[in-house]
Amino acid sequence: MAAVSLGRDRLDGGFFRARWDRATPAERRMLVAMAEDGDMPSSSGVVASRTGTKVPSIGPLRASLIGKGLIYAPKHGQIAYTVPGMAAFVHRHRDD
Repeated sequence: MAAVSLGRDRLDGGFFRARWDRATPAERRMLVAMAEDGDMPSSSGVVASRTGTKVPSIGPLRASLIGKGLIYAPKHGQIAYTVPGMAAFVHRHRDD
């Protein structure tokens, strides 16, 4: 169990942290909204609703996060994290 904790801490401190730190506060709000779905794809409409915005409003954030390599669009109307485990990181560090 100690090895799992050590591995998670190292991923959190480097791999995931580097991605989180590249996101703006508005992009982080979107990543937090996506985290409710775990590592599964999120509906763009649901993410917009969770952030209190309309779908067209998240378009620029979506494009920016895709450009930064943090999310991708697996199919029309969906977005997902590019790396497994990012949702759990977001849950652990959403207030950082």
